[in-house]
This record gives sequence, structure tokens and C-alpha cells, in this order.
Amino acid sequence: MKKIIFLLFVLAQSHLIFAQNIVLDFTFIKAENIAEYDDQLNTYFKVANQKMIDDGQALGWHVWKVINGPQTPFTHVAVTTYDLDKMDEDYKVSSWAERLPDITEDHLQLIGQSINANRKIVFSTTVLNVAEVMQTGVTTIPDIAVMNLMKAKQDKYKSYEDFEKSMTKSIPTGNPRKGWSLARRIDRVGTEMSWTHFTVDWYDKYSDFLKTTTGPAWDADKSYQELMKLRDLTDRVVLEKFIFLNN
Repeated sequence: MKKIIFLLFVLAQSHLIFAQNIVLDFTFIKAENIAEYDDQLNTYFKVANQKMIDDGQALGWHVWKVINGPQTPFTHVAVTTYDLDKMDEDYKVSSWAERLPDITEDHLQLIGQSINANRKIVFSTTVLNVAEVMQTGVTTIPDIAVMNLMKAKQDKYKSYEDFEKSMTKSIPTGNPRKGWSLARRIDRVGTEMSWTHFTVDWYDKYSDFLKTTTGPAWDADKSYQELMKLRDLTDRVVLEKFIFLNN
């Protein structure tokens, strides 16, 4: 199996890794009845997307759930991972009826109506990995992703990314933060965008993340002040791994 080291995928290194041929489609979803949508994801989406992966149409499909974020405009994040070098290859896109052959066409229509009545697609975007750093010995994606949405200055993308990478060259063994990732949006640009990049801090447990925020308040040092000149931290969302399918 081809190893893909990138955000929300398989990790097996402790240094910066670049896999520029891998892109991820992010879909941010608002479910009204979260328990019902979770059941639909496990019962229908999981089977259908595993078939998509088995057919070679994608490398992976992952779902993450928002933790303690009633003010967040979405409840779930679905991620489909593609090999950019193969995206333009001709292949027959299988229908849901083909992926779920044990379900009748009429039943599939009812399922679709139920799903659409319960959820709203808030927005979607495509991102490219820029960097990954994992603690030595961490070989699987941790369960908690702290997603920091960043808006880089329009003329400072490279400077911002280089600065971010310079601040996290390694993570000491035993640190509650198990990894760090940096990604850039590639589908849209413009001053009206609320964020252009995101970083992710990876933790095994939600309490591990909370413990890192309970110390005394502090003022930004000179290094962090320089970083703030290159980007704004617009929001933070904490996510928990829910479904994780890979090729």
C-alpha cells in the first residue's frame, strides 16, 4: 500500500514530510439530529465510500466530529483523499445503487431524502499538504485534531508557511501533542476568504489538549509576534475521529 503521510491520513515519520501529489476534499456538514446522521454515516456512507476506495477512485475517506462546539456552524467534517496525479484518469464512477446492491432503488431514494432533510452542506474546499511533524513512535493518526484556521497575508504565503515550519521542527517524546500538520487551500483565493490555511495539533485524548491550555496566561514572545504579522488565527475547532477508511 502506498503510504500517504498527510493530514487526516496515515503517519509514520517524525520529521517534515512533503507529499505534494496528495489533495484532500473537505466537506463541512451541519446535522440537525447528530445521532441519526451518525447512524446514516455508519450504515450507508461507510459502505459506499469503502467501495469507492476499493475501486481505486479515492485513497481514503474520513469523518471527524466537532467536540464541545455548539457555536460552530458545522457538526461533522468529511474528508476524501485523492492522488492528484491520477485524478484525471478515466474511470467509471459507480452509483450508490452499485455500491449498495442489497438496497432497492426505492429504499435508496427514501434514504437520500432522509439524509438531505437532516443535514446541510455548509461549505467545501480542497487543500494541499504543506508539512507534517510527528512525535517519534507515533504511527497512526491520533483521535483528537485541534484545527486552527489561519488567514495568511495575501502576499506572504511562502513567508508564513516557512515560519510555521520553522516553529515545529520536532516534537519531544512524551509531549501530549503527538503531531502537527500544515495545509493550504488551493481551490480559492481572495481577500474575502475567512481562512487560507490551517494547522492541526494532534492529541490522543481531549483532556490532553485541555491540559495544555490551563496554565497561566502569557504574552507572545518576539518569534510569535513576527508570526502574527504574517497571519491571523481566525478560529479553532476541536474534532474527534469517527470513521477512518483507507486504501
